[in-house]
Amino acid sequence: MRGVLVLFMDYKSVKRCLDITCSILGLIILLPLFLIVAISIKIESKGPIIYRQLRLGLHGREFTMYKFRTMYIGAEKEGVYELKGDKRVFRVGRILRLTSIDELPQLLNILKGEMSFIGPRPPLTYHPWPFSEYTVAQKKRFMVLPGITGLAQIHGRKDMDWERRIEYDLEYVDKQSFLLDLRIIFSTIFKVLSMNNNLNVRETVKQKRDYPYLTLMYATNDRTIAKIAEDSGVDWIMIDLEIIGKKERQGHLDTLISNHKIEDIKKIKESINKAKIIVRINPIYQGSREEINRAIKDGADIIMLPFFKTKKEVEEFMHYVDGRVKTCLLFETPEAVENIDKILNVPGIDYAHIGINDLHIGYKRIFMFSLLADGTVEAICNKFREKKIPYGFGGIARLRQGLLPAGYIIGEIYRLGSSMVIVSRSFCKVGRMDNYELIEKIFKEGVQEVRSFEEKIRKKDYRYFIINQKRLKKKVAEIEENLKKGREAV
Repeated sequence: MRGVLVLFMDYKSVKRCLDITCSILGLIILLPLFLIVAISIKIESKGPIIYRQLRLGLHGREFTMYKFRTMYIGAEKEGVYELKGDKRVFRVGRILRLTSIDELPQLLNILKGEMSFIGPRPPLTYHPWPFSEYTVAQKKRFMVLPGITGLAQIHGRKDMDWERRIEYDLEYVDKQSFLLDLRIIFSTIFKVLSMNNNLNVRETVKQKRDYPYLTLMYATNDRTIAKIAEDSGVDWIMIDLEIIGKKERQGHLDTLISNHKIEDIKKIKESINKAKIIVRINPIYQGSREEINRAIKDGADIIMLPFFKTKKEVEEFMHYVDGRVKTCLLFETPEAVENIDKILNVPGIDYAHIGINDLHIGYKRIFMFSLLADGTVEAICNKFREKKIPYGFGGIARLRQGLLPAGYIIGEIYRLGSSMVIVSRSFCKVGRMDNYELIEKIFKEGVQEVRSFEEKIRKKDYRYFIINQKRLKKKVAEIEENLKKGREAV
């Protein structure tokens, strides 16, 4: 009984032992079948019995995966996947594929520690794309050993695009357990016995890959600075109209409340060429319809709704916008987080952002990035990702500046699959500067540092981001402790 409890409580640590035991038993029991298959292949087709192919395994490392050969020699030059009635597959090979017997030599891969019985299927080194082109979030699938079968396989992987297939792989990494593996094993057996969709008769859909940099947002109503920011690589210029209730919420913090006017939208629109204008309006109030109409008329590309709490407020906002421009919801109240499932079902949401400054106040936390360290931000991001809504959180200073250096934050942004971030006012304290040449120098150097850092971390495997997460948590704990001591001293 105790052994059963250990198996359920600490399954990941015993899974390798089960893999070794079951692969040895499988190789012994299936030896007669292996001999029959080997002789059959040799009789029908000249060439090796075992087909060797490079695949991506644990942490993206290449390994040689084994299969019984089912095609004539050189057949792969004509394509990766089997076509309907493909003459490259010989008769015995078709039977092996139909019954999935061609996969059995992977028991050797399991014994060598390169694979497991259950896990994400190991992709080719070049298909659907090279390892370096997987997003950081997608690289999480390589944190476990690849498997002979997996969660994607029991959901009909040959009929889904690679993006969906990888989502199943990521789900398996997060939910890996003894019971889940049992479910996958029995579902796989059923599919094999029913010969349901066992042949590759077409290429699995792969979407065109596009890996843009993070979308950078910067708030300013200064024409010259807006143009400098755009030329430096900032993607969205923010006009911040929010004043209702903001002073009461943030007056005690070292934050700057903007004094932007609605007239600034048109002024900035005339000063920039390619950057988009995102307008943060006031929370829903009596004049919201008029404010939104004016913002759209004057050139807003995106309207951001702040400090909402209910689904009703979001529905009212969407009604006022009426699909004329893109919308962005700024989640910055505990109530909005509590109602997130209902809110995200409202049609018309184009983007979402987590306002951790106000949100940490709502949760009565001492430091705004405490919400990133304790998993709150991650849980919210997961909700956005499920709805396929592009999202972002927080803001960054210069790469090596700020109470919490931007490098830690950007690492978490990539780990969580975020696509946008606000460039904070501390990135370039323009309110205290009137030297536009110096401002331009700071902006260009700062944005280039961020872009270079992005290029660097994109090439990292997921272990890098796990280590970065641990370091961020440690740094946040230190900052929290110092802030507590500071308050006690006062």
